[in-house]
Parts: sequence; structure tokens; C-alpha cells
Amino acid sequence: MHNFLSSFYLVGINYKKSDVSVRGKFSIDKVRSEEIFTALRSRNSSSKFFIVSTCNRTEIYGLASCSSDLALILSDGAQGSMEELENVGYTKVGKPAVEHLFDVAAGLDSQILGDYEIVGQIKQAVKT
Repeated sequence: MHNFLSSFYLVGINYKKSDVSVRGKFSIDKVRSEEIFTALRSRNSSSKFFIVSTCNRTEIYGLASCSSDLALILSDGAQGSMEELENVGYTKVGKPAVEHLFDVAAGLDSQILGDYEIVGQIKQAVKT
């Protein structure tokens, strides 16, 4: 379990540190998400990740050797640049990344406290 946790990363951008115009550059809809997965599969990437993208956040969670692997996937898949992501984004690893995922799923990290719509969005992201 320790090895899993030390390899579990989160890279994201949300309403707390960026305005809607910047968040819009990192928005990834279902079609774009599927294109990202297809491109990585064609390169025989063994990346294991999922992307949660709503009007208030875009976050990529996954197993990686370092956070920059996920940041690159996110910036390449979105219209925002790596520089913008570094300036207003955030990274978490291990237990803090898992705790953040649970806070998001529980609606504790939403503009509207207790917003449970996010649970369905996370389930769909994992399913994709």
C-alpha cells in the first residue's frame, strides 16, 4: 500500500486560485478526455489516471513517477500552458491527494458547500 500512495498524484486548477478565463483554458470535456486516452494508448503509455473537469476545477489524478508526468498530460490535453498551470495550479501526492479527492467527492471543496453533483462527475471520470 505504501508504494501505491507514494505514486498517487493530483495536479489541478480550481476556483480558489484562478479565474474563469484561466479555468476555461484547462476545461476538458468528455470527447477531449477520450482523445487524450486514445493518444496515450497509441503511444503504448501505461499511464493510469482520470480527469475531473467541471466549471470550477480541472484535476488529473493518477499513478505516476512524478507530478510533472500528469501536469504534462493535462497541459497537452488542454488549451492552457504548462506555465499557467505552474502559476495557479496545485500538486498533491500520497495521502494529501487521496484526502483531497474525498473532500471534492463529499462537496467540501466546492463553491457551494455540499455540492453532490461532483460525485457523479467523479464516477464518470473514473469510468472513462
